Amino acid sequence: MSSLERGLRHMAWANDALFDHLATLPAHAFGVSYVPEAWGVGRLTVHLVGSVEWFRYCLNGTRWTDMDRDWTAADVLALRPYLAELEATLLLEAEKPDGLVTFEDEEGPKTFQRSTILTQAVVHAAEHRAQIAVALEVNGYPKFDLDLIDLWAFEVANK
Repeated sequence: MSSLERGLRHMAWANDALFDHLATLPAHAFGVSYVPEAWGVGRLTVHLVGSVEWFRYCLNGTRWTDMDRDWTAADVLALRPYLAELEATLLLEAEKPDGLVTFEDEEGPKTFQRSTILTQAVVHAAEHRAQIAVALEVNGYPKFDLDLIDLWAFEVANK
């Protein structure tokens, strides 16, 4: 049977590539969005990290941090090692057998399959990397080429 490990490893690799790219940008790039009412690059990146923290909570109960504050570009970039730590925790969670996991959110208790939570972590990160890539491109910043971080590229890079 296939596992979710490859998808989670790809997520971590692609997120790391995102941070590589973000580190090359001027601080004002972190404020741009793809449409005026959308979150900016910095907020999307913080949300990506906070979401992995949330998925960790869903899986093992470790509380999350309130990340709802103003973030400078340097603050956002400083989250990189923490994200890697969180991603490593998700990989450990993927080693556990699939089964129902119950956690509490603002609406009350929720129960999902472990694999559903882990898959959502992968999909969610991809969605936000795409939003960040579009925000940068439509505002004239150096392109974050999603084709360079797809699963095919991951496979080639990790042979």
